[in-house]
Amino acid sequence: MFLIAGLMFVGLMALSGAYGFHGDEMYFVVAGQHPAFGYVDQPPLTPLLSAASVALFGTSPTAVRLLPAFEMGLIVVLIALIVRDLGGTRRAQTLAAITAALSGYLGAGHLDTTTEPDLLAWAIILWLLVKLLAGGDRRLWLVVGVSAGIGLENKDTLLFLGAGLAVGLVLTRSWDVVRSPWAWAAVAIALLLWLPNLVWQAANGWPQLTMAQAISQYAGDNRGQIVPLLWLFTGPFLFPVTAAGLIWVLRSKAATPWRAIGIAALFGLLLVVVSGGKAYYAIGSVPVFMAAGAILLDRWLAHGHRRVKAASFATAAVLSGALIALLTLPILPLASYAKSTLPATVPDVANTVGWPQFVTTVEGVVSALPADERAHAVILTNDYSEASPLILLGTGLPPVYSGHNSYWSWGPPPPDLTVVVHVGDWRPADPSQFFIGCHDVAHIDNGLGIPNGEQGEPVSVCTGLRAPWTTIWPELRTIS
Repeated sequence: MFLIAGLMFVGLMALSGAYGFHGDEMYFVVAGQHPAFGYVDQPPLTPLLSAASVALFGTSPTAVRLLPAFEMGLIVVLIALIVRDLGGTRRAQTLAAITAALSGYLGAGHLDTTTEPDLLAWAIILWLLVKLLAGGDRRLWLVVGVSAGIGLENKDTLLFLGAGLAVGLVLTRSWDVVRSPWAWAAVAIALLLWLPNLVWQAANGWPQLTMAQAISQYAGDNRGQIVPLLWLFTGPFLFPVTAAGLIWVLRSKAATPWRAIGIAALFGLLLVVVSGGKAYYAIGSVPVFMAAGAILLDRWLAHGHRRVKAASFATAAVLSGALIALLTLPILPLASYAKSTLPATVPDVANTVGWPQFVTTVEGVVSALPADERAHAVILTNDYSEASPLILLGTGLPPVYSGHNSYWSWGPPPPDLTVVVHVGDWRPADPSQFFIGCHDVAHIDNGLGIPNGEQGEPVSVCTGLRAPWTTIWPELRTIS
């Protein structure tokens, strides 16, 4: 399992510098350079880790993707360890590691987002729960509490697991767990570690609730993506392994000690559906079922027609890994990628293309300003994906501001900066409310015709500020 995890890590790092940053990755770096106990759209852990990666290894995609690749490799190991704790053989552990390494965990390891630490926190907690529900050392609940508390400082989707586990323990009448002081100590530890972010949220008007409301506006689309995502994430051709594992946990007498985990997964999924949360909120519970499915796969392979069955699994594994890599990793030359349908199919990869051209375009607009205007210029962007690369990759640019998410809290611009180079569409209002004149002077072009979030966006110059920035700034705030 360590060899498989290591090969996965090496492969991810080999591809880590291809194409370029994702806008979210650069936003996390900039956010982490403004240390806080929380941000409008997430707790502090990922931004702080992203900023630390850049400080240690330099400003590059490889620097910020080192930790996510390691985290996904660690999940591969954890899934194999869960197999062992469920009673699986060494071959079952290997099968589980292969299945995990060629699943959505492979794609997740390429980008630095809040998802990777979240998936790792789920995997660690589920591994510990497998031990605890089988009668393991009750002091492991303390480790569960620490893991959950750290995980909540990254993403609050762990609440779905907590709520689901509470329901699962009650429905399975696991009263020894419910009454255990160690389990309640875990809850207390998690809340204590989460408290700094909760205090920050309360002091700042609970902006993450506003963020959740914005996400729920797309509830229909989010719900429609859950089943396809679960299918893809568990391996397009290997998903029967995880599906069989879920059924085993829910129905097999041998799985009785872990039945609460199966119920927790289903209840957590129900909460995601009801709340209209993003589809990927539902994937954290996969490790236990992938592990259980590998045990069933091992038994299936051991009984008759071994060569045919082994060839079938190998084919499914190769096809799953290849499709996951094609959809989520920069394995094609950029010219070939641009000519394919992939940019429209998987926007995340498309949004890693074109940032050097983006920055160069804005630098050209700024350098073309008359000297007196350039001395009083400020850059204002529509969203954080446009502001962050200008800060991290630009040279000789005026100060950069945005009204989007956490950027809004770092503004407004100084009062003497009244010439605005605006990047992107105006949101939420018409610029004529704020400026006497605005005119487009350039448009973003990645040079490959790849449709992404910035392609074709205008770069404008606006003059004649109608009111002080302190008056205008509240009107420019957006949370999405």
